Amino acid sequence: MPRGWIQALGLSLTLTILGPPARSEEFTDPSTGFSVTVPAGFALRPPRKDPNHEILVDIVSLTGQPPVAGRSHALCAAGFRRNPEGAVASQAELNALPALKRRVAEARTVLAGQGLETETVDAIESSAFAGFEIVSIPNSGPDHRTIRIHMAIMDRVIGRTDVVCATTKQALPSALPVFRAIRDGTRPPTR
Repeated sequence: MPRGWIQALGLSLTLTILGPPARSEEFTDPSTGFSVTVPAGFALRPPRKDPNHEILVDIVSLTGQPPVAGRSHALCAAGFRRNPEGAVASQAELNALPALKRRVAEARTVLAGQGLETETVDAIESSAFAGFEIVSIPNSGPDHRTIRIHMAIMDRVIGRTDVVCATTKQALPSALPVFRAIRDGTRPPTR
């Protein structure tokens, strides 16, 4: 067999094994401009109706990693709810520490009312929004002590963007960078 042909066959086989490069996926709502970009290995489902959000998009793992906790088919959901006109004067007002502490306390209260125990709360450093992450544990349900729910809450004058993801306690440390990449891929409406 000629050497050039063998080299070409080897290159062809290598390219076949490697396959096409992984690509991220993006969704942009045409009416609002709200958008979500997820890393390679994840897919976005069509927006769905939700009484607490103007728009809500489910995010699924194409590889099964990180594992989904509970009965949901989606690993995460990213959503947006608009503030009433004039409800917030400025981003500086939202970013102020007293306002952030108040929103964290409100979130803890709401989560407790939904049967979730707050495990950790961390600030998200950004000048574009006032944000924090909460990891919580369900108080009931099958295997509830092994489930962790990660919420990223990002407040802007226009409204609140949130990303909620659920995985297992064991998977959470390695899942956090993925959840943060999904969080960082969400953008509020432009109109």
